[in-house]
Amino acid sequence: MDTKIIIGKLLRKKRLEKSWTQEKLSSEAGINNRFLQKIEAGDRTPSIITVFKLSLALGILPDTLITPTWKEWKKEHK
Repeated sequence: MDTKIIIGKLLRKKRLEKSWTQEKLSSEAGINNRFLQKIEAGDRTPSIITVFKLSLALGILPDTLITPTWKEWKKEHK
């Protein structure tokens, strides 16, 4: 599975666990709402700084988004 899709799904799951809209998360993280929509849809890959901003806004460690994505990538690249 494409890493963009994995990180997008994880991000959406964490956002919905807080019952937040995309608008709320993008505002809290200080990123463009359209960019967040594209990340969640698997159309864009966030930079590490964007992952940090989103993680901070959601109150999670960046590992929550990065580690599962890396594990899936690793499976595909053995």
